[in-house]
Amino acid sequence: MNILAPAKLNLHLQVVDKRPDGYHNLKTAFQLIDLYDELEFKLQDEEIEIEETNVEIENNLVLLAADALKKASNINKGVKIKLTKNIPLQKGLGGGSSDAAATLLALNSLWSANLSIDELMSIGLDLGSDIPFFLYGKNAWAEGRGEKMDSLILPKSWFLLIFPEKNISTKEAFEEIQPDDRNHINKKDFLQGKAFNTFEDWARQKYSEINDLFNLLETIGKPRLSGTGSTIFISFSNKEDALSAKEKFSSSVLVNSLDDSPLRQLIE
Repeated sequence: MNILAPAKLNLHLQVVDKRPDGYHNLKTAFQLIDLYDELEFKLQDEEIEIEETNVEIENNLVLLAADALKKASNINKGVKIKLTKNIPLQKGLGGGSSDAAATLLALNSLWSANLSIDELMSIGLDLGSDIPFFLYGKNAWAEGRGEKMDSLILPKSWFLLIFPEKNISTKEAFEEIQPDDRNHINKKDFLQGKAFNTFEDWARQKYSEINDLFNLLETIGKPRLSGTGSTIFISFSNKEDALSAKEKFSSSVLVNSLDDSPLRQLIE
């Protein structure tokens, strides 16, 4: 079984408060994009193996997801997983969470575990806050840790992605961030054009490279931070403007918006 696991952008991300369990309550708008990791699954006897070339195996969310599903379903089967990473790590694009969601869905099918999507989301949430969104499989407004979702109808867009050299640890970012005291943005506000990212000012103040890139990119559009960073993106409503902007930043990547994830084929 071969699967494409898409990346995401946060078109809005507000840290509301810190919860008693140590996590944070958020309000965020998730946008799927056509930048994919590739996963190949082959059934085998009991052992779970992963083959990859450009990510560390230890604490890899794919392995953790496979182990968690095996334990939850009490199934004595194995799998060999080949993971090809195209989504940059520690860039706020959710690649690891998307890979984990793909693994849960693929193995639920291959192992005939027959767990419900709600059960898979519960397993996923224990591993990472973005995993339920990738299991949901379509653009969403999300609250709580990110698990309370409502579908979003978003316009067709092109996104110019710029990857600073600096990687940002999600764990580090959340440990340092303070809740946002701006008025809470809800789904209706977002659809009326109100959006920001709590982590943007933090990242610009902490990392001069990111601040310098924001200043440079402001000459061609409105740059925004995705997730906790460090990816900076600019959205365009037409492809011609996006291509024109890309010519000025040769190292950038141009991607399209998606309405649905390829993972939905494993849900429906």
